[in-house]
Amino acid sequence: MLFATLLLLLNSGCAGQRQARANASPERGAAARRTGGISDAAIRDIVERVARHNVQALAEGEYPAVTNLAGAESAAPPEGIAWDYPHGVMLYGMERSTAVTGDTNVGPFVVEDNLICVRYYQWLAGLEDQFGNAGKQFASKTKLGRLINLGNLDSCGAMGNELLVCMMRHPDLVTPGEQIVMGRIADWVTHRQDRLPDGTLWRSKELGGTVWPDDLYMGGVFLVRYGIYTHDEEYIEDAASNIIHQAALEQDTDGLWFHGYFVKQQEHAPFKWGRGDGWAMVATVETLSAMRDDDPLRPELLDILRKQIAGLKRVQAPDGMWRQVLDHPESWEETSCTAMFAYGIARAVNRGWIDPSNMEVARHAFAGIARNVTPDGAVLGTCEGTNIGMTLDFYLQRERPPDDPHGRGPVMLAGTEILLAGKSTN
Repeated sequence: MLFATLLLLLNSGCAGQRQARANASPERGAAARRTGGISDAAIRDIVERVARHNVQALAEGEYPAVTNLAGAESAAPPEGIAWDYPHGVMLYGMERSTAVTGDTNVGPFVVEDNLICVRYYQWLAGLEDQFGNAGKQFASKTKLGRLINLGNLDSCGAMGNELLVCMMRHPDLVTPGEQIVMGRIADWVTHRQDRLPDGTLWRSKELGGTVWPDDLYMGGVFLVRYGIYTHDEEYIEDAASNIIHQAALEQDTDGLWFHGYFVKQQEHAPFKWGRGDGWAMVATVETLSAMRDDDPLRPELLDILRKQIAGLKRVQAPDGMWRQVLDHPESWEETSCTAMFAYGIARAVNRGWIDPSNMEVARHAFAGIARNVTPDGAVLGTCEGTNIGMTLDFYLQRERPPDDPHGRGPVMLAGTEILLAGKSTN
């Protein structure tokens, strides 16, 4: 396969490229611009390191025709793939990173990862058709169990977003299987996911019924990309309306967002969790990027974004980072939300929505991020997956596993957007 060949080239060339980077001085020459405490060359190096760190060996599975489930159970599954929202954000970041790194190994990896997932899904769906509930139970225990079962936005929206990006960037490689998977995701997000009467995405069965800023990315960014893909602005308007409705429930007067809203109690959650605010910001800039200049909802979204940026600037730590609980200076500094805010602020500058001087805020943030990326591209200081908490201690005691997958995609997105200064790209 194409990717197998590229992986061999990558393995044979990495050592020489690492040595070349070690010998080169990123600060040498007038072209190495340094602002915000970090140079363009250093940012590019970090983006490339993180992207390459996530280029893993992929192996196609065995998808035989079987007469019983025992035959399916003995078939080798594919290796190297995953289907969850951090993986989806990571693949999106990898795909975008190629615009500034020129790395010819990263794009084919994303394409092949998606195609293997799609081929595996088609085989698993066939088992469900063939064996009914027993086939579905088998498929539910595989790496694609979330896609088989769906049931929430976490199971499909982020992966659907990156799959759409990949399909639009590589239209000649799109397969009928990708169209099938895309249709399945679109049906869930647009027709089956729980919504409040005003159309706001919500989780009716979690914590007694809750609205999450996380879902502005899990559902909203997919809607934006699907609107671009189908040339139907209705989906983009849906995403924009969700941001406006959620902001009314969760955005405080200081511009920062509380981590969720309890529908029955009609009250927001008590704390402003960093990554929750990050999901809201990323969704807002992605939505604004797809809207017409004369869209009637655009001014309100711009106001929401500008208020959030103003609030974030007031609580940014001296080293550029933002904290696990944004307005609690005693809480620890967190990498994924810092990267999300750097991405959103850089995108807002690049699109002319805020003053250009704000790019220094994003670059200062990335200088902080740089201290949390290892030489081999692992991202440190990232909070694990997190529910809505009712105490400060709940957030402060969350684990920070080494190279937690929630940090990888945001770091690549942030660095790429900063390096694309002055350019308008989706």
